[in-house]
Amino acid sequence: MLHRLVDWLRRERPPRGYRPGATLARLRLELGAECEPAGSTALACRSADGLVFSVCERTEAVFLAHTVSCEFRLPLALAVEVDTAAANVGRIVIRHTGALRRQGIACQVTGPDDGSLAAIAHRLQEDAAQQAALLPLDFRRCELRWEGGSWLLCIEHFGASEVVTSFPPMRRYIRLVAPQRQALLQSLRACRQLLAA
Repeated sequence: MLHRLVDWLRRERPPRGYRPGATLARLRLELGAECEPAGSTALACRSADGLVFSVCERTEAVFLAHTVSCEFRLPLALAVEVDTAAANVGRIVIRHTGALRRQGIACQVTGPDDGSLAAIAHRLQEDAAQQAALLPLDFRRCELRWEGGSWLLCIEHFGASEVVTSFPPMRRYIRLVAPQRQALLQSLRACRQLLAA
């Protein structure tokens, strides 16, 4: 009986007041791409120049509040062969460098690696077009990871998100402004062009 109670408490539940798809509906108006629903919390998108990507809602609960952010996912066919047979495949985490002002990007491999991910990370970090695209982009998280049988570039932006508090009751949507939308799409394009070469 006690183990059932513990399982119930550990169960993943959406935060109170979460409205699945509401943040995506607002983002869809700002994105400037053809978007089709792919479930209640995801969109399948295609930009005017043929870039195909998806957007998924991610929730994070904190005391008396939660955030809903949008994760942009670009499937990639890597030109470099990476060993994905192991149970755990490493990933590449991308971040900005510079204390007060952004000066570049740094790529770090986390998890197991046979050297091929380190080579990809080096290419990402040294590519001028990729740096130019990512430097102005305001992202919380950016990583290249193996998921569902394919490589994905995943970018979680500060914009296109919603903050919801229950006390006091408040809902605030943070827009994806036009310069950030352009930087986001350019980052996806630059990464696809670099890693598929």
